[in-house]
Amino acid sequence: MRHVLFDSDVLLDVLAQRQPFVVASAQSLNTAVKPQVQGYVSGHAVTNIFYILRRQVGGKKARELLSRLLQHLEVASVTDAVIKAALKSSITDFEDAVTSEAANTAEVEVIVTRNKSDFAASVIPALLPDEFLAMPLE
Repeated sequence: MRHVLFDSDVLLDVLAQRQPFVVASAQSLNTAVKPQVQGYVSGHAVTNIFYILRRQVGGKKARELLSRLLQHLEVASVTDAVIKAALKSSITDFEDAVTSEAANTAEVEVIVTRNKSDFAASVIPALLPDEFLAMPLE
């Protein structure tokens, strides 16, 4: 089974129907409903996604969208250890460092993101949605 963390940009592409990214992001996210893939989202990303969605679609709809999303994804915990490791990380953007460390702690194999360069220093490789889709699932 593949363990895959979806970065907030990919999830927002799908939840907010952001063009022109929604198609590839949705196709990559749809793999999380297959038995060969366990999908994850970083705990801090959930609150950020809610904040952004709430401003676009309202609080009630944002909660509904997140509830549906979390039926298929597990939350990668953001713990004391994750934050401390992110503070020491060579990843310059702190949010990306937290995402990488949460993925590492959850033993994720790959991060699916539209901003691969943000994760260049990550111990977990990052792939664009199209690159992830080109990989065999097993």
